[in-house]
Amino acid sequence: MRRIISLVAAMAMLISLGGITAAGAQGNGRPGITKTEIRVGGVASPVSVLNVPYADGFDGVQAYFDMVNKQGGVFGKKLKLVAQLDDAGAPSGNIRAIRSLVEEKKVFAVMPMMSNSFAGSSYLAQNNVPTFGINVDAGWCGTTVEQEAVEAAVKAGDLSAQCPRPSLFGEKGSFLCFTCPSSAPAFIAKQKGLTKGAIFTYTHPSSTKCSEGTEFAFDKFGIDLVFEDKSLEFGFTDVSSDVQAMKDAGVEFVATCMDFGGAFKISQGLKQAGVDDVVFYAPEGYRQSTIDKFGDQLNNWVFGLSWVPWQGKGQPKATKQYLAAMKKRGISPSEQSQAGWMNGMLLVEGLKRAGKDFTQASLIEAINGITDWTYNGMRPELDWDQDGHGAGREACTAYVEAIDGKFVPQFGKPGQPFVCFPENPLPDTLDEPYYKPLLPGEPDPAATVTP
Repeated sequence: MRRIISLVAAMAMLISLGGITAAGAQGNGRPGITKTEIRVGGVASPVSVLNVPYADGFDGVQAYFDMVNKQGGVFGKKLKLVAQLDDAGAPSGNIRAIRSLVEEKKVFAVMPMMSNSFAGSSYLAQNNVPTFGINVDAGWCGTTVEQEAVEAAVKAGDLSAQCPRPSLFGEKGSFLCFTCPSSAPAFIAKQKGLTKGAIFTYTHPSSTKCSEGTEFAFDKFGIDLVFEDKSLEFGFTDVSSDVQAMKDAGVEFVATCMDFGGAFKISQGLKQAGVDDVVFYAPEGYRQSTIDKFGDQLNNWVFGLSWVPWQGKGQPKATKQYLAAMKKRGISPSEQSQAGWMNGMLLVEGLKRAGKDFTQASLIEAINGITDWTYNGMRPELDWDQDGHGAGREACTAYVEAIDGKFVPQFGKPGQPFVCFPENPLPDTLDEPYYKPLLPGEPDPAATVTP
């Protein structure tokens, strides 16, 4: 699939509650639409939950709305973010906040949804409410049973399987395969010439599920898994026994299915024990505030991204607009604020395609008809009719390494930051990647993969 399962996705709760319906929900109507406004509202988990700045998503949405409104809005209507609710990072809080947006605030769409627990996803799907946010939870696809059914089908080679919630639009698509093979960690190790790896997860089931894909790729591509610990709890402090075991095993490379903070504790433990050359793969934590705070302590960290890096040359206009908007507001760029910006982009594109008399239903239909969505070049293309709600045909990752207090793009080519491989299945080796965006005249290897 064309997206990286971020750290937070690895920890996301695989839960969705069913059987709840909004009183008087207008799934095919125009709630939140006035003569002058299109009113939306969002939900975020507090940073204290996983030390992830989910609320940054509001900044991204507002910044994009401000830009569009300055240009006259959409069909003469201004986009307005009328509510920014906090779900306390709890399933019950998520459901309450979502119901408040729909039933009390009467928003046209829920955005941004920036939560580590998307327990209210079933409610939104049942009521056909267009929803946009950062996909870090299986609820974007369906209930646990529904998501696992799609995942099983994909692993069995059936790429036609689709998530049953077409009204939910995660910024990287609405399907995450938690246990599918993950090429990114193995690719980094191969590029660095490393052969002895370690994997860490939390005890939460979704975190341990994430490790399965890394284990598979290590085995397939010749990385020896010499140490693994799946017993860590959130907030762990003591890693001394793990550090000693890794020293004894000669670990050269570490991949984690946890947040940046947890992985950093392991890295610091190694350095305090005199081991400072182990390479870490970080699926989460790429933000300017991280490098500003830790500087060269992050040397040998490589971050995997599903979007164009903020450093380097050849950035698309949309990325430059996002970065300029954050700078103007004095806000450090983050994955979460950029996801909010992307959510705004998709909403506006969908409204324009739906036409002046748009409804919630026609907006959903319009977006699901977009077959080549790249957020104006910010990420590899997404076909909402196929891999938007199902398995991707390729694995594309942009890599950034922390070097002496700076993020430096790696492994890609000028103007082609994404390193790609066919996916489902992966190739036999990682020796022949292709790069995106494609140059004029280059064939698209992913186009030959059919469901």
